[in-house]
Amino acid sequence: MVKVYFFCLFLPFLFSIFLVPFSNFLAKKFNIYDRPSKRKLKFRKLTRWAGFGIALSFFISLFVIMHLFPEIKKILSYKYTLSWDEYQETVVLGKQLLGIFFGSILIIILGTIDDKVGVPAIVKFLVQVIVAYCVMDYGVRILSVNLPFVDKPIIFPRIISQIITILWLCGFMNIVNLADGVDGLAGGIVFISSFTFFIISILQKQVSSQIISGQLVLSAILSLLLCGSVAGFLIYNFYPAKLLMGDTGALWLGLLIGCITAVGILKTGALISFILPIIVVGIPFVDVAAAITRRIKKGVSIATPDKHHIHHLLLSSGWSEREVVLFFYVITLFLSIIAVTLAALRR
Repeated sequence: MVKVYFFCLFLPFLFSIFLVPFSNFLAKKFNIYDRPSKRKLKFRKLTRWAGFGIALSFFISLFVIMHLFPEIKKILSYKYTLSWDEYQETVVLGKQLLGIFFGSILIIILGTIDDKVGVPAIVKFLVQVIVAYCVMDYGVRILSVNLPFVDKPIIFPRIISQIITILWLCGFMNIVNLADGVDGLAGGIVFISSFTFFIISILQKQVSSQIISGQLVLSAILSLLLCGSVAGFLIYNFYPAKLLMGDTGALWLGLLIGCITAVGILKTGALISFILPIIVVGIPFVDVAAAITRRIKKGVSIATPDKHHIHHLLLSSGWSEREVVLFFYVITLFLSIIAVTLAALRR
């Protein structure tokens, strides 16, 4: 699988180098530019559709790799049935990937419309729920959790499983979206996070049952594909940015991270598996939680934009954009090392 993993990382990187500028060309053609906002400390007329190029690089690379390596098709054809007492769930890896593809199409459509004309927050959230439900219907679902000192896993009732999965996927979509406030910030966090999820998937595969190992291989492949696609984008987005990912990119990247963790890491059911992804995206997670708390105290909608996010506060206190981004990178890398260490200790 080493050869497969190598291609999964570098093929989307090469595609992204060429397709991100192509999406920039399309954005100019369809007049998809950044707009002034209360969240922005400054405004520049840059295109906002690089997310389309990132997603295109991801899926074209996946298609090529599936045809280059027959073992990928074998992994995707694998299916198994999980049974606990009266509960039964059939999982098909290829079907999960199909769900991620359809969900990606929907979220890219939402992001494109939002980048072009703007979408009300409540409408955006409702569409996110629909996208999450669509993906979940194809098997990307959080089913259970193993608590310490408890022999049998706790199986979530179907409705609870659906609620947790939808909140998980929507949460990551909004975490990445709100982190996209400084050149290279959201992209860099996703790059570090996706590579971290690859390492964790490999580590957990070595201690998981044969049933779950296929899920973790799929998670590892998707993580590297995402990592490579974002790396190509960062060439154009690191300060000073030549283009922006827009909501198209931020929402899609958040969806992919949520799906990758639900497909792989969370399938082990271990309680720590729920904690690891949150540790990796620790700063954006804390920032979102603080923003929600702040807006509730003010009695305004939690979707109301402001300039009190962590990166805004650092910038207003005299930090340069490059310093803010590198600070976030270092903290995210540090948290990723903690997450990988915790995953390794489970071996």
